[in-house]
Order: sequence, then C-alpha cells, then structure tokens
Amino acid sequence: MEYLVKAQDYLKLKIKDTYRLAHSYRVANIGKEIAKKEGLNVEDLMIACLLHDVSYCTPFKTQDEWQNHGRVSSKMVRTFLESIDYPKERIHDICYAIAIHVDLKADFDGEYNAFTLSVQEADNIDRVGAYRLYETLEAAQFSKQSIDVQIKYVDLMLQTLNEYASYECTTKTAQTLWLDRIQFQKNYFERLKDQLKISTAL
Repeated sequence: MEYLVKAQDYLKLKIKDTYRLAHSYRVANIGKEIAKKEGLNVEDLMIACLLHDVSYCTPFKTQDEWQNHGRVSSKMVRTFLESIDYPKERIHDICYAIAIHVDLKADFDGEYNAFTLSVQEADNIDRVGAYRLYETLEAAQFSKQSIDVQIKYVDLMLQTLNEYASYECTTKTAQTLWLDRIQFQKNYFERLKDQLKISTAL
C-alpha cells in the first residue's frame, strides 16, 4: 500500500487534467476488481492502471505521438518505480502492461498474459461506462441536434455496441464487466431511440 500511495502522489504531480485523473482512478479501481477476482497481484495491477496515461502530462502534437503514449508512459513509470526502489522483478510486467495498453505493441520484450493485458481491458471497460456515455453525448452536442440527426446517431451507437459485444477479454471478470457495460449502453440507446421516435407526432 505504501507504494500505491507514492504512485498516486506521482500521478497527481504529473497530470493536471481533471478528466485524465478521474479516468485513471476509475481504471485503477476496475483493475483492482479484476486482480482480486482473478488472483493477480492487486498492488501491481493498480499501479499499472493508475499510471497508464501518465504521459498525458506532455502535449501530443500528432496522432503518432498519441499512439505512442503507452510506451512513453512506460518509460516514465519505470524511472519512477526504480527511484522508489520498487521490487525489480515486478517492474517489468507493470511497464510492459502500460506500454502495450494502446495498440498491444511495446519497444521491449514481454509476455501477453492475464496481468499485462488487464490494463488495456480495464481502460476499455471504463470507456464504455456511464460517465463516458455522458461525455460522448456532450462532445457530440447531442442535445443541440435535430431529432432526425439524433436518431441516426443512436443507430450508429447501437451498431457500434453490437460490434463491441463480440470483443473477448482475457479474464472472466473483465469479460463480465465489459458485457455489463455494453448491455447498459445498449439498453439506454434503445430506450432513447424509442423516446425520440415518439417526440414529433401523436
């Protein structure tokens, strides 16, 4: 727990963006649930999840720089963990999990396993949660669109969610969390579409 507190302090020092901090805490809590139920190292996975986006403290000028943010975060986290004398044998998997969380690619050798893949999966699970649903609608200025445009948007979201439902997570716990959130969003958009369809005439 001492190391987790230090990691939390490091995250707060590096990332000032309110959303990114909140997202990182949510991902860490999802990772904690996965680790506990799957018998993974809870502290290690929470640290990896908590710090997976720490490179957001630097600006991304291009899409390639954003694509590389997992590998940049991994380097930053390795330096930090070594500075606090974190057990060397545990640093590798933490950093590998962070490095691959964007596109499953790292710039050093490692192994795909339940631990290293769980950071990406916890990250994805948060992306289909209730807060992200709200944020997505707000970013699309959904409330300002015409009803016809809103219905088309909802249809597109339902199509996307049906595609997401076929995604298979590495662990049973992550799969359950993923499908629960996908179903929640599908239920929401189906009900929203029903309401939109009765919003223009009797």
